[in-house]
Amino acid sequence: MAFNRFRPTSHFIAPHSWMNDPCGAIYVPETQEYIVCYQWNPGTADGGNSAWGMAKSRNLVAWEDCSPALRNGTSYDRFGVFSGSMTSSIVDGSRVLFLFYTSVSAVPIHWSKPYIKGCESQSVAFSTDFGRSWHRFQSNPLLAIPPKREATTGWRDPFVSKWEELSTLLHVDASTDYMLVASGERGRGPQLHIYQSDDLLDWQMVSAILEVPAGSKISPTSKLGFGMNFECASFFSFGERQYVIVGIEEDHRSKHHSSRYLLWMSGNLIMEDGKPRFKIKSHGILDHGISYAAHIFRDSEGRITQLGWADEDVKQNVVSEQGWAGCLALPRELYEISKPLTKVGGEEDIWKLDYCSGTMTTLGIRPATQIFALRDRLCPSSLERLSSLQSRNFSIHATFRHLSGNERFIFNVRQSPNSTEVTKIIFDIQVGLITVDRAHSSLENLGSSSPDSGPFHLLPTEELQIQIFVDNSILEIYANDRFTLTSRIYPGLETSTGASYDFGAFNEENVEFRCWEGLKNAWPSRKMEENDLVDMDSPLEIIEEKIVIVSEDLVLDLIPSG
Repeated sequence: MAFNRFRPTSHFIAPHSWMNDPCGAIYVPETQEYIVCYQWNPGTADGGNSAWGMAKSRNLVAWEDCSPALRNGTSYDRFGVFSGSMTSSIVDGSRVLFLFYTSVSAVPIHWSKPYIKGCESQSVAFSTDFGRSWHRFQSNPLLAIPPKREATTGWRDPFVSKWEELSTLLHVDASTDYMLVASGERGRGPQLHIYQSDDLLDWQMVSAILEVPAGSKISPTSKLGFGMNFECASFFSFGERQYVIVGIEEDHRSKHHSSRYLLWMSGNLIMEDGKPRFKIKSHGILDHGISYAAHIFRDSEGRITQLGWADEDVKQNVVSEQGWAGCLALPRELYEISKPLTKVGGEEDIWKLDYCSGTMTTLGIRPATQIFALRDRLCPSSLERLSSLQSRNFSIHATFRHLSGNERFIFNVRQSPNSTEVTKIIFDIQVGLITVDRAHSSLENLGSSSPDSGPFHLLPTEELQIQIFVDNSILEIYANDRFTLTSRIYPGLETSTGASYDFGAFNEENVEFRCWEGLKNAWPSRKMEENDLVDMDSPLEIIEEKIVIVSEDLVLDLIPSG
């Protein structure tokens, strides 16, 4: 059936219709559950927004649908409840969840179009029952006017968190909260605006911590540019180093999917002309494929976890027929890699070199620890048995040792018996490139046939460690815990379920290989089939109640979510 033909089973995905950005994630210790919200447009497979869909999980692997956290309102957010973030605070001994979002009162909004006065503002909703119900703040919007006013190219996606290093720089209490809003100024370029608050309600502008010329290079040696506008920005720290992640909107000359990509930057906060600024020391691409709109949160163990939207890359008629679009890539852990100072090959920009300590650091990214619970059946762990695999849903973990630097390793997935359909995942050590070759992924030419690829260079004497996740139409590739690539494929043949490999003359005794077939279902309680779809035109449930929370320091007047 069209609904299930290309639908992933082990990934986070809406029950039906269009979904895009992950826009609110939090771990609630009292319930020992994760809440994840996402942009959802129920009733159509076309892009748009009328809700924050929501789901919960105890382990980031098995999910359960919840009622939407938000839907469009009637005034300041009547045209959209755009992306944001979630945090919490203890009020009178009880936990209150704060859902920050961009409230939209007019469209269209895009850096290439004139900015409509008042179209974007920043608002908040609350939950006092661990996410079962949400209620808008009576005094919304919290922030109504962008700093650059009509010269704005975008002002959205509030990310709220504490930032100890910024508090130290500003000589304020470490409990201060900060809101980072992605933005841009017409005629100048992208910007990141930072605000501060002592109560999560009253927000004051601090500065633009990053302002860059439109289209400029990130560094003199970089192949990456800052684009025309910023989206979905967030921050975190590892020791003395600060990290910022941001979505880059580019112009029509972009080679990235839909003219956008995910950038990470490492650096320091400094005072410049009396204002805090972010000074970039190193940078790189967070995902070399289709993943976008990165959202970060801390898991139950305090690890920084990242979610991202995996868009479709297929013809529109396929999306219309299947009745849904988009999913989230698997949760990933972000951490810092530190190694002895050495030659870094063709990726100088991703490493921060410290000659005094003799070390170099970069941002690490790997599948979140919880994700390995998806693995079900371990297949016979010999490479020869890989050719007997018949599956749309499996994962591979391989380590290649004693490398000369001239190798080229290929894994073939979603392969038909005579290879008329096949997707090649190529690790070219000599060239320093990892590629998903989609030239023959679909005989019906359903999706893009252009390759997804990104640079990857091994350090001297380093082994190659790779992980591959195949879940029907979505592929995720990881290398040495510092490279990721998300891709989409749409095989036309029912028989394209095989796999194989080609390592050239490489000695297979130097390969440690494991394969898991049949990754677990991420939605065990969901019994969604094509004929079971809800009435796509029916309105979402509206909560008709009012709750007032009173404390010495905080008064929250909460109104219905509709």
